Amino acid sequence: MTPAEFGELEAAIERMTDIAKGFGLDFYDMRFELVPADVLYTFGAYQGMPTRFSHWSFGKAYHRMKMDYDFGLSRIYELVINSDPCYAFLMDSNSLVQNKLVSAHVLAHCDFFKNNAMFAHTSRGVVDSMAASAERFRSYEMEYGKDAVEEFLDAALAVQEHVDASHTSLRRQRKRSEKDGETERQLSRERGPYEDLFELDISSVGAAEKGQQADELAGGKRSTQTEKDLLLFLMRHSKVLSDWQRDVLTVVREEMLYFWPQIETKIMNEGWATYWHLRIMRELPLTDAESVDFARMHSGVVLPSKTSINPYT
Repeated sequence: MTPAEFGELEAAIERMTDIAKGFGLDFYDMRFELVPADVLYTFGAYQGMPTRFSHWSFGKAYHRMKMDYDFGLSRIYELVINSDPCYAFLMDSNSLVQNKLVSAHVLAHCDFFKNNAMFAHTSRGVVDSMAASAERFRSYEMEYGKDAVEEFLDAALAVQEHVDASHTSLRRQRKRSEKDGETERQLSRERGPYEDLFELDISSVGAAEKGQQADELAGGKRSTQTEKDLLLFLMRHSKVLSDWQRDVLTVVREEMLYFWPQIETKIMNEGWATYWHLRIMRELPLTDAESVDFARMHSGVVLPSKTSINPYT
């Protein structure tokens, strides 16, 4: 973008912000940044989080997405972070009208982040907390070796989606933790539906030994209910995890809980942003050429796919 276009974009964003607030949208303070394609795709590879810890899988994701962009197969127009203030990254190679459209789009995304109930308990200071976690992970690599940390991260990321984002389940866990130790000891001797996961050899040990082995493998604690949150279960009950490994699991789990509402509301979130970018853009004084470019871009965004679900549709 030229300096003149940059100035026009700044003025358009101010006007779109007023228009969006006039429509009743309520969002955090916005921070817009124009970045080149390689930077935007680097952020995209880190799931939109520029301060996240390093891992080889993010490099693989960057290579795949950047290659698709270079060959014209797909394109990322913007990235927006659910935080306060809300950060939005626009590609500097976008045309002026494209950046106007995506700016209106991210205003609606931020409104969705701030007001949708699924996001009510997500951290709004995630940029700083992820930066702190990444710094700790680098210190672990210096102390325990990069290969050891990366190998454990491989295992953690392989099961990262096995979390329970239900707040009712968290309340249940707090209630269960308030039970006395006698109930725990009684349950450790009772056969449950998943007893085979804790037994070493059912055919060769007696009932008393089974209970002892179950206690040892489960960290001496057994729950009255099945545990959907695998990462939380490992953090609480594993006896083989060192402190730094438990910290890595904690970070991976917290980050997954941050991303989980975005996974569950993908269609509604994109639909909301698409609806409002159309309403907002219609209020701008676009030239005839810009109106045609906008109509072409918007129709491409909402075009149904023959092979997959288009959440913008």
